Amino acid sequence: MPVIARLTCRCSPLLFWRLFVLPTETTKRGSYVLVPYLAVFLLLSAWSFVQPQYTWDLLGYIGCSVDSTDPKVIHRAVFDAIRPVSSSPEIQVNIPYRVDVATNPYHFAEQLPFYSIKPIYVALVKVTHRAGLPFPKAAVAVSAAANFALAVLLWQWLGAYLSGWTLAAACILIMLSPTVLPLSRWATPDALATVVAALALYLILERRLYFWGSSLLLIDVWVRTDALVLAGIVFATLLLLRKLDLVQFASLSALALGSYFAINHFSGSYGWAALFYNSFLGGLPAPGEAVLHFSRSAYVHQIIRGSFLWLVYGSFALYVLLGSLAIWLSRSAMYSYMIVAALSSRVVSYILYPNGDQRYTAVLYVLILVSLVMGVRQTLAAKREDTATTNDASKTVAASGPVFDHDATPSAARAR
Repeated sequence: MPVIARLTCRCSPLLFWRLFVLPTETTKRGSYVLVPYLAVFLLLSAWSFVQPQYTWDLLGYIGCSVDSTDPKVIHRAVFDAIRPVSSSPEIQVNIPYRVDVATNPYHFAEQLPFYSIKPIYVALVKVTHRAGLPFPKAAVAVSAAANFALAVLLWQWLGAYLSGWTLAAACILIMLSPTVLPLSRWATPDALATVVAALALYLILERRLYFWGSSLLLIDVWVRTDALVLAGIVFATLLLLRKLDLVQFASLSALALGSYFAINHFSGSYGWAALFYNSFLGGLPAPGEAVLHFSRSAYVHQIIRGSFLWLVYGSFALYVLLGSLAIWLSRSAMYSYMIVAALSSRVVSYILYPNGDQRYTAVLYVLILVSLVMGVRQTLAAKREDTATTNDASKTVAASGPVFDHDATPSAARAR
């Protein structure tokens, strides 16, 4: 076959369909379970849409989605949009910082750079709103849709190892875990960032499409800029394992860093100190006008204070244990490396931004549970094979009849 023909075949839409859309053979054998499985997660996504959990961040994302640059217009549009959901406990105007931005349109406009650094999520909220949904529902609809997409991806991922009701049960238990399920109800970019990162790791681990999986991690930076940490560690790991060459690594790294700095520049980001102060030290009503004096003791204090939320409430300590167990059971070195990369990225992210909430780098909760299921499945299969081999050997010996020691026969005869 000519070289051009081979390249055309490799890049054809049919090959793309086979790689990313068609289920595996194992999934086909369990396809009778797929319909109720999808129905469950359609209903779960609908429940997330109907019963969302709003936070104060909702106001910032709505403000970034309003088609205006006039602070007064943006302020009016945002507070009109949240009026139907104003009873939500997390968006109450009950502290001085919130009172200030709720009454001052210009101070509210100064908050928007904290949220416009998630451009893909903001764009999707804007598109969904233009399709007819109110802003609060549009914001949570993105998360609900991402949750359903993650359920489909898990079915595809584990379908190569499990089938039927066992496959459905494993996927459902992962999706219903307390570190994954809440993401579907939040009007934040976390569910979207999780499914994009999970798809990237699926391409790397199962399809061995190292460059294209890494490219998706690059796109994830445009969903959440802190995804740069995970992307950088995965790029470096694949380079050390010789899955990416130096040119690919340099190109991806340069694009990821360029994306990060471009997003921060054009969104008008105030920098790390303003983000830290706004998140942990009571909020900045006017961050564009503030002169910040950041102390090392405040940072150390937040590291210590947030560690309980990170390790216990955020379940990181538990997932370190589960990740270690998955590595011990795993028969794939690549899965072990990616588990270490995901855990390391969460540690680095916490050091850079000490918020222990489980929604940051949430893909590690998916990866570790998937790896654990696969490790248990492969270990049980290996034990069954060993048992079957031992039984076959025993049957062979029994069928061959008694075994005589020919060397002992003459001496036995002389004894007689």
